[in-house]
Amino acid sequence: MEKNVPKEHHIGHRAVHLAVLGYLAISRAFPMKTWLMIGSFFGRLFYNLDFPHRKISKRNLQFAFRNEKDQDEIRNIARKSFEQLGMTGNEWVLLRDMNRETLNEIIRVEGKEHLDAAKKKSRSVILLGAHFGNWEYAHAYYASRINALNFIVRSIDNPFLERERVLNNQRFGVRILYKENGLRQGLKRLKKGEDLVIFADRKQTFARDIPCRFFGRETSTMTLVPMLARKYRIPVVPMFIVRCDDLIHHRLLFFPELEIDYAKDKERSIKEAAQQQSEIIERVIRDHPDHWLWLHKRWKREYPSLYPEDMAKKARRAAMKKVP
Repeated sequence: MEKNVPKEHHIGHRAVHLAVLGYLAISRAFPMKTWLMIGSFFGRLFYNLDFPHRKISKRNLQFAFRNEKDQDEIRNIARKSFEQLGMTGNEWVLLRDMNRETLNEIIRVEGKEHLDAAKKKSRSVILLGAHFGNWEYAHAYYASRINALNFIVRSIDNPFLERERVLNNQRFGVRILYKENGLRQGLKRLKKGEDLVIFADRKQTFARDIPCRFFGRETSTMTLVPMLARKYRIPVVPMFIVRCDDLIHHRLLFFPELEIDYAKDKERSIKEAAQQQSEIIERVIRDHPDHWLWLHKRWKREYPSLYPEDMAKKARRAAMKKVP
């Protein structure tokens, strides 16, 4: 889907797209390991230059881990998370040239017995995911080796880059759906035997949310996954991807199916499943904290004081509204 944008933006969007294509051409001159180290370098560079997001990341880390980690550890994780983003960005560029055989060599699967057990109950499953690791690789591998996959996303503002994302995913069997009407399409395709991946580490998007414990704090949690699982009796299998120490290879991890007690009251069973969901995501993040996107304002709703800049901005807007 190409977004409608004002004509004056086309030149800028096209320039960025051409720059990305040029960057792709440059990538062909480097071995994979060197290219990833270049991505890590740029990630570290952005960590040093992007003061606002660096500050948000460190605040979030301190808020989540409290006394578990000292300031040096917090800074190290924040820096490494930017480096991971840099490497993932360089890998995204490579997807345009990558074939299924190369992707298969990069990914190592663990815990597939959990997915197989769920597939015995239903021909389609919901995959529980998060903004963690190189999820583009995870989805591409899954769709090309296991089953057709649908992913609901927000469209990239640059329509040329959005087209690249769609084409890259389609080549591997991943269908990109958009938040405006993606859930309805995703459900239709679940009924046809295709699978659906949903990220549950942000605040609710499609329906109401409920408070659950996340890193020891009561936090608004997405209920979409357990609600769909309960309503349509579809198994939920957590799936995450972790970069190996050699940087090149990744481990695609499947975890035991989310437990949903259909015998219990609807509200209670959904709340318990949502808490399980939060605990699974937290456990994976704790094991690999540099793989998660710490730069988004995850606790903005419940703990606004964690982001004083936003509070100051709201105060300024309120003051302007009072001015006659």
